[in-house]
Amino acid sequence: MQEKQSLSGAEGGVEEGVTPLSQEILTLKSAKILIAATERRFSKSLQQLLVLQGYQSCIALTAEEVVALLDQCTFEVIVLDLKVVEIGGLETMEQIKGRQKTSKLIMLSNDFIFDQAVWALRQGAHDFFRTPYSPDELLSSIHNMLAQKVLTKSSQRKYDKVLNSELLHRYMVNNSPDVIYLLDQDGQFSFFNKQVTKLLGFSREELLGKHYSILIFPEDLEKSRYVFSERRTGQRAAKNIELRLQQKKKGLSHVSFKPLDVYVELYATGVYKNGKEIREKTFLGTYGVVRDISERKETEKQFHHQLYHDALTNLPNRSLFQDRLRLALCQTRRYKQSLAVMFLDIDGFKGINDSFGHALGDALLQAFSVRLKSCLREGDTLARISGDEFTILIPKVSSRKDTNEIARKVIAEFKVPFNIEGLEMRIGVSIGIALAPGDSDSDEELMQNADLAMYYVKHHGKNGFAYYEDSEPQLTYTFPLVKRRGLKAIMKN
Repeated sequence: MQEKQSLSGAEGGVEEGVTPLSQEILTLKSAKILIAATERRFSKSLQQLLVLQGYQSCIALTAEEVVALLDQCTFEVIVLDLKVVEIGGLETMEQIKGRQKTSKLIMLSNDFIFDQAVWALRQGAHDFFRTPYSPDELLSSIHNMLAQKVLTKSSQRKYDKVLNSELLHRYMVNNSPDVIYLLDQDGQFSFFNKQVTKLLGFSREELLGKHYSILIFPEDLEKSRYVFSERRTGQRAAKNIELRLQQKKKGLSHVSFKPLDVYVELYATGVYKNGKEIREKTFLGTYGVVRDISERKETEKQFHHQLYHDALTNLPNRSLFQDRLRLALCQTRRYKQSLAVMFLDIDGFKGINDSFGHALGDALLQAFSVRLKSCLREGDTLARISGDEFTILIPKVSSRKDTNEIARKVIAEFKVPFNIEGLEMRIGVSIGIALAPGDSDSDEELMQNADLAMYYVKHHGKNGFAYYEDSEPQLTYTFPLVKRRGLKAIMKN
């Protein structure tokens, strides 16, 4: 049996060219990023996400602010929402390209079409995302662009000579905010720096000699099998691998808010003892760096929630509702089922809002959404579209009887007045209903048809419900010169 070799006794240390926690990564964190988007809430959320990554960032909400910031500062990356260009004019694009030719450009659009993506690439965009986007994918794109810039500038530098300096390496290990570990050939821990106790609650003595699997969250064990005890080196070594590690449960107070598992990002590389010939290299174990990203993951979760939910009522917004409706329509076609879309508008809300103010109006909308949700089935989706307009997706509808019962239940529920801040408020609700596939098998048309049926109720007494199929002849008669697709806008005006 071959004698097990010690990492601490290895001559030559980490294989030449391998930099687990490379200088490139440290350099990237000083990068400056410009967020150019018209929506302040979106920009702030993205800025918070970038701050957690260590990046510096500035926000510009208009074309004028973009140009002014580009004159004042140099940015490595510009994240540009195409709405800024649409509002500011095409000259905005020329001004951006003319001022910072070395910046990497990422373009965003909420209305993705192929021609738009081609146009963005011709303008010099290095990446293009449709909003809402995946925060992980955007961060990965930014990181890759910055890494490419650093490597281009520093391709002639020999990082390994600096990083393999024993004195510097010892300083970095002892003062690193990340957990640094060594595994032997059998996957057992042979070294930890002191950060492991702060992050996971275990002392180094408790973990030395133990197999790495004792720290892995059970559901991530298979994922960690080849990346935690990495044997590869160089560009093929493990980078940016996300896992969950278990914290020490014993001794934690039952009232502690500290989670018992933590999200981490893993960097790992194999360590070899160099012989005189390449084939004589002997695998000694794995050198790894574990970075806590729990706060970032929580921010990403909140950011993702904000993108798809209404801030006031916490209900799904239009984007999430349409995503669920498209999925439901696909299932409807596959299983030859039916579904219903209800479009609801509160009768009398404008008068209350104008008379008592927006604060009380917001409180009414919150109370309304809670009561409305109580009328629905578990599989139904309730969303706030805008103002006092709500939509409901009802899958697996067998007949009108199902939707009749729900509509009547909703109308009856709001016969009971609300009591808000000592004021008794009575409202009604107008409901339009469209069925798929009968009225349409398109998500946009289905919502529009339900909206039209709701307006029919509004113009014929309010506080009731109507089906698009029944109301369409009356709508056509009322507006004989208007095409159906333009009816909604004219009625609202």
